Amino acid sequence: MKYLEKSSRKYKLVIDANVIISAVFGGYPEKVIQISISHEIFAPHILKRELEKFVEKVESSKEFPRLKEFFNYILNHIKLVIIDRAEKISRDRSDDFYIAAAINEKVDFLITGDKDLLSCKGIRKWPFKILSPKKFIELIRKS
Repeated sequence: MKYLEKSSRKYKLVIDANVIISAVFGGYPEKVIQISISHEIFAPHILKRELEKFVEKVESSKEFPRLKEFFNYILNHIKLVIIDRAEKISRDRSDDFYIAAAINEKVDFLITGDKDLLSCKGIRKWPFKILSPKKFIELIRKS
């Protein structure tokens, strides 16, 4: 993780599993993870299971030898939020839990690469912004 950039302000963030998994491959998702460590990170409790499923899927592959360690490192920086019920908003039910976590924790940004979740931007006037990893990095660079 070579890229580190700090903003002058501490943000409250929700980062979805899609971004965390994509961070393994580098690019903007990796930059989001590096930057987010210096902010407050929240996620619904389902995040842990989503990461475990990914590990199970690729475990036999030798391409990601330290994947569990990487995910555990990130999970140690995330406050998992228990959401009992989430309003049906997105096509993908798990996305609703990310929105609920963002609302419950009064975050500034929900960061996702998931097209379904990104399409929820215009559904309501949310008290937080839903941004792609690239848009979040651009915003941090400006602050």
